[in-house]
Amino acid sequence: MKHLIKDFIPSGGRHCITNALKQIFSYYKYPLSEEMIFGVASGLAFTYVNLSASPMVSGRTKPFEFEAKLAQRLTITIKCRQPKRHDLVLAQTIQMLEEDKPVLIYVDMPFMRYLNLNENSHFGGHAVVIIGYDDSKEVFYVSDRDDQEHPIKTPGGYISEDYHSVPFTEMLSARGSRFRPFPANNKFLEFDFTNYQPITGQTIATAITDTCESMLHPSATLLGINGILKFSKEILKWKNFELEKRKLAGITNYFQISQDGGTGGGVFRKMYGEFLIEADSLLPDKGLIGIGTRYIDLSNQWDSLAATLWTLGKTGRIELLDKMSKQILNMYKTEKALLLQLNDSVKSNYTF
Repeated sequence: MKHLIKDFIPSGGRHCITNALKQIFSYYKYPLSEEMIFGVASGLAFTYVNLSASPMVSGRTKPFEFEAKLAQRLTITIKCRQPKRHDLVLAQTIQMLEEDKPVLIYVDMPFMRYLNLNENSHFGGHAVVIIGYDDSKEVFYVSDRDDQEHPIKTPGGYISEDYHSVPFTEMLSARGSRFRPFPANNKFLEFDFTNYQPITGQTIATAITDTCESMLHPSATLLGINGILKFSKEILKWKNFELEKRKLAGITNYFQISQDGGTGGGVFRKMYGEFLIEADSLLPDKGLIGIGTRYIDLSNQWDSLAATLWTLGKTGRIELLDKMSKQILNMYKTEKALLLQLNDSVKSNYTF
C-alpha cells in the first residue's frame, strides 16, 4: 500500500531545520517564513572548533536548543522522541503517516544516498520530513530542502526533487546512527499547536536581545564574536597542516559558510538580515531594515571568503591564508559593531 499525506505540500528552502519546520507549520495552518523561524529561535551564532580531521566553523545555534527556544517563544509544544528499537521506529512512523501526521526526523547525512556524500562525512543533525510510504516497495517518501525550484549542490551534482524515495533499510541506518557530531539516535519531533501565540514585537525584541547577548558575551573564546576573532587567528595555523588536511579544511568550511551547505548564504548572516527586515513591521522605528541590509552585505563578504576557501580546497595554496585572516578580522569588526547597534536600538525605550 502507498500512502502520501495528500494535503502536505513539499517545498524546498535554504536550511534543513528551518525548511522542515516551515513545512510542518504550513501544514498545520501556522505559516511562517524560514527567516522568521530562524530569527525568533535566536538561531544566529558562531563557533570555531578544532576537530581532528579538520577545523570547522558553524554559524547557528545547537540542534534542539534552537527548537526549544522556538517552542517557548510561540508557546507551542515540541517534544523530541527517541525510540530505542528499530521495530518501534518503523511502526510509530507508519502509524503517524496513516494518521496524516508528517514526521520531522533527524538523519545522519551520508546514509541518505541521494545526497551523494562521502561515507565518513557524518552529521546526524540533518532534519527532513517523512511525508509518506509504500510498504510494497519498502520505501519512505522524504521532503528535504531541495525541490524542482530549489536545486541544491551535492558532491555528486545538483539534486532537485520534490520528494525522495528512501528504502526502509537506508532510513533505519540514517535515523539510528550514533556517529558524532550530533548522533541521530532515532530522534523525531512531535508538535502541539494548541496554545500557539502569534509573533509580536515583544517576541522579536526578546529574540534579538538573546542573540546579541550570546554573540557579544559568549561563554568561551571559540563562540560568538570571540569565535570569529579566533577564526581570524587560527586560520594562519593552517599553514602547518599537511597539504591534504589543508585542502579538506578549505572544502569543509566552504560548505559550512556557503548556501550550498544549507546556510542560506554567508554562514546564516543573509537569513538573519532578511529576518530583521521582515521583523521591522512588528517592531518598527528600531532601524531593523537598515541593520538587516547591512547584515546581508556582511553575508556577501562571508560568501567571498567561502569562494577563497573553495580555491584552498582545490589547491591548498598557503598564501591564501594571510588574505583570509585579514578578511575575517574585518568581518569580526563589522559584525561586532552591528550587534552593538542592534542591541542598543532594540533595548531603547522597550519594556521587557
